[in-house]
Amino acid sequence: MLSAGRPEGNAGSGGSVVDAVSAAADSVANDSLLLSLALPHDSIESLQEDVRLLARSGGMAAFDVFSSARRLRDEARALVERTRRPVELADLYVVIGQSASLMASTAFDLGHWNESAALARASTQYADLAGHASLKAWTYGLQMTLANWRNEPDSALSYFARAMRTAPEGEPRLRLRYVAARSHALLADSDSVAAVLEAAQRDREAAADRPDELATVTGGEFAFGDARAAACAAAAWLDLHNGEQAARYAREALQVYEALPSPRRPYSQINGTQIDVAAAHLHMRDKDGAAEALRTVLDLPPQKRNVSLTGRLSRIERMLSQSPWDRDADARQLAERISVWLSETSARPLA
Repeated sequence: MLSAGRPEGNAGSGGSVVDAVSAAADSVANDSLLLSLALPHDSIESLQEDVRLLARSGGMAAFDVFSSARRLRDEARALVERTRRPVELADLYVVIGQSASLMASTAFDLGHWNESAALARASTQYADLAGHASLKAWTYGLQMTLANWRNEPDSALSYFARAMRTAPEGEPRLRLRYVAARSHALLADSDSVAAVLEAAQRDREAAADRPDELATVTGGEFAFGDARAAACAAAAWLDLHNGEQAARYAREALQVYEALPSPRRPYSQINGTQIDVAAAHLHMRDKDGAAEALRTVLDLPPQKRNVSLTGRLSRIERMLSQSPWDRDADARQLAERISVWLSETSARPLA
């Protein structure tokens, strides 16, 4: 998942600059002269490249990603009306499905839960129309993630069963199993968590021999990889209150992220994992370790904060209000800092 925030105009201009720029861009992009021309040969390739670049834009604020994905979806939808060639239609359905997936992911980050779920369902339908099994599996995984965040693990496991019937071997199944591990953890089923993580190792071996085009060519948000796998495992063990295992997997994820070039580091995932490290330390009765893990997170500017981060920090705040931390002065001070951070953040977790 990406970060929250809405672009603002120059000081003193209010929303007028945003509205003017947006209106001008819409007018030019949807110029009737352009739409009346024959479909250029490179139009679809250009859209595909734009989706790839957007999927890899881990440093963009969520509203910017959402707006860009919507524009790509609209452009692809307009091209659908201008061609009846099956190959071109399939490619355009993939672009629309990927754009809708990015919109769903960022709508979640912005706190629009119902809209995110609707967009995720639409992206699954477009993936199905395109006959793109990997994208369909990815969109089911997104629906699983949304169900987990709503604390509906049974729904998530229902999506998991559907997804596994069509998911290609390798990374698509690997990702689904790791998301399912979180579902089993929410049901306090540690045996199933261990079993699904063990099964994921076989998918990891298959992924080495069967590279997934969605993950490798498009990549970015559509890639899973070792860091996200470890972060998923950490979240599952946190739900089972196993601080030692959660800290181990979270640190493993951070090591992979930190090895990336700075522009490619997804700050939302990194900061979310840092919060999970803090939660793991609290489970291990290590208040100082938790405070250190949260140091950079609490310095994030408001436009870099999203629902994934606010939800995780809200859990830390609850933990600090309970024994053994409720009578600890330093713990109360940390909880107050978190409370201020949350009060300044527009993207709120689901109540």
